[in-house]
Amino acid sequence: MSFCSLPARLTVTAMVIGSLALSGCSNTSRSTHDPKTVGAVKTSKSKPEREIGRHVTRTGEVVLLRGLANIYSRGMDVIGDRLKAKGVDARVYNHRAWESLAIDIVSRSKQKKVSYPIIIMGHSLGGNASVQMATYLGKRGIPVSFVVAFDPTVTTFAGAKVRRVVNYYLPNGKNRVRRGHGFNGKLANINVSNINGIKHTTVEKTRKLQNRSISTVMQLVKKRRRRG
Repeated sequence: MSFCSLPARLTVTAMVIGSLALSGCSNTSRSTHDPKTVGAVKTSKSKPEREIGRHVTRTGEVVLLRGLANIYSRGMDVIGDRLKAKGVDARVYNHRAWESLAIDIVSRSKQKKVSYPIIIMGHSLGGNASVQMATYLGKRGIPVSFVVAFDPTVTTFAGAKVRRVVNYYLPNGKNRVRRGHGFNGKLANINVSNINGIKHTTVEKTRKLQNRSISTVMQLVKKRRRRG
């Protein structure tokens, strides 16, 4: 073996290792967005599928929306897991999926395949999307019982048939939820800056706020009737 050939072989080996590493990252990314695991929808144009799991013993559909890059809002996953443990049909998605999810609910409502109440929660960009999705559904005649926004980034407007909105926000001058056209529900913008150590990236992970949200959900959902 000549020493001249070593650099070339080492280069090839490095390229192979790099390729495998990238492949691993790609696979991890896909598994994170796999509808079968977390119910994620890759783009707003893709069609989500909804199958009722055996763990679901309560009525209702809970949509949980993550924020930027789908990695900074893992408190939404925790809320989802806690609700699932209580028999609730709770699923986590990226905020970009909100419109395709809303379209799917509208479509299923015409076939009487929606389980009410509909509940939507989101963090950051997902907080923006939670109000947008609820308003979109309301405009199409579908009531949304409860919306929780965890520190959204912009002003949003809740519309008709949205019954209750809670916005846990850290004041930035533009992240309040406002009453939109037709809104006659309950609206609470709650400044949470007094909670020790809280910040934008931890607001949805704050146990106290999670507990409040989950408690309200459990008051809204009912036990499913057993078939047969």
